[in-house]
Amino acid sequence: MPKIHPPFQWLNRYGNWLSVSALLVIAAVFRLFELASLPPGLYSGEAAVGLDALNLANHGVLPGLTAANQYAPLWVWLQAIPVKLLGHTALALRLWPALLGIVAVWLTWLWARDWFDRRIAWIAAFLVAVTPWAVTLTRNALPVALILCLVPLTLWVATWAYHRATLGWYLGLAAVLLADVLAGPLGWLLAAATIVLAMVRLIQGKALLVWTQARLGGLIGLLVVLAVGVASIALSWGQLRHLPAAEGLTAKLTALSNGLVGTLTMFNLHGDENFRHNFAGQPLLNAFVGLMLIAGLLVSISRLSQRRYRVLLILTGVLLLPAILSTIDVPNAAHAAAALPLVMVLAAVGVSYMLELWYATFPINSAARSTGQAVIILLLALTAFQGYAQYFRAWAGSSETYAAYNEGAVGAAGFLKSDHSKGQRYLVATADELQIPAYLDAGISYVPLKPGQVAGVPINQGTPKLFIITAAARDEAARNLSLKFPGGKLRPYLSSFNNSEIYYAYEVAQ
Repeated sequence: MPKIHPPFQWLNRYGNWLSVSALLVIAAVFRLFELASLPPGLYSGEAAVGLDALNLANHGVLPGLTAANQYAPLWVWLQAIPVKLLGHTALALRLWPALLGIVAVWLTWLWARDWFDRRIAWIAAFLVAVTPWAVTLTRNALPVALILCLVPLTLWVATWAYHRATLGWYLGLAAVLLADVLAGPLGWLLAAATIVLAMVRLIQGKALLVWTQARLGGLIGLLVVLAVGVASIALSWGQLRHLPAAEGLTAKLTALSNGLVGTLTMFNLHGDENFRHNFAGQPLLNAFVGLMLIAGLLVSISRLSQRRYRVLLILTGVLLLPAILSTIDVPNAAHAAAALPLVMVLAAVGVSYMLELWYATFPINSAARSTGQAVIILLLALTAFQGYAQYFRAWAGSSETYAAYNEGAVGAAGFLKSDHSKGQRYLVATADELQIPAYLDAGISYVPLKPGQVAGVPINQGTPKLFIITAAARDEAARNLSLKFPGGKLRPYLSSFNNSEIYYAYEVAQ
């Protein structure tokens, strides 16, 4: 008699990968949906990266460690590819962040599964996929999206290199550490913390000076990483001297205490007020995830005898240091980006512990056990809905978001691209704003000016002139223009979102 199999039994063999695939689909929806229009514009930091990418793509100018690219040349190398293929658009700059945000979900699952178990891995990866903190940072063209990938990747590869101790894994770890070194200050901190923790572990196991062929190969790879790091520092020392000021680092006790309090409370009480990173000071985690983070911290402290919990807590504290030490936008969600995967794992530990307590209370009653599991699933589903509503409804529908992403400068750039009038054209904007049309309108003929430079424009009788002025530069520019070229009229252009005045045209017909 033939053996009868239950329906869909074949799914059991592929259950893990089907679950991970579902997580990746969710992450893709949150990162690719309306990517061409959200974020709604482009701000100066993104445009600076775009200009470096344009120089690399069109002229082969290799970037160094500069404040313009946030000291992350690897990010410029990556961004040069879509900029070359798709042109100098905002969408081209945001493809890599979105794709890396999806990959970060998978890497978080891999790392958390190897350190803990599949339940914690699924919950942590799901939280990375849907939490507005992670979604916002991975739809933004700055290198923090790269860090969200590198943190779980570094920890996962380091774990396998330690346990397998083969040449391939050692060289793989060296390659990942090299990527960390080229990914900016958060990457430097991650690489340094990984190396120190690895050395401490080897010293504790009395294996630091035990040499094998594989270890020698790994040491050579590590020396290459150090050589690249030293060479990058030497070639960019002039720029690196300004790093503390650019990152707002401080050693003042009052500022440090404010940074510590702000960082510790941003998860549950009051978050980042910068609309490029967050929505209206909302906590970075919703109430359920925030409470689970506290539970996860308490569970980890109670299990300090286990190495994985010790390392998890140490790394979380170390990777939060940039947010604590910086005085820029305290609290700052972007400065805490390296700690994001670890925070989500801690929250997943808290959720898992709550389920364990529930199962221990009802060891036999399957209906009660299923009810507890259903409640957690419902709360996670509500977390996904809250993440969608906060980003795609509240954040996307806020006028502050449009201001944060320089709607006026982007609109002025679009006007210059579509305008075909004869005569001389000038764009008057602040120094930061001028980078945006410089990237978006590369190759378009116009003269960029700061407001104070309007007075130096030659009169050139008989030559018509058109001045496009951003709202931030309007007052000073309009005053100078009325003195230099009287008789012109300032014509406003309105936001398509809320009808506010975002840029102006001043035409001089001579």
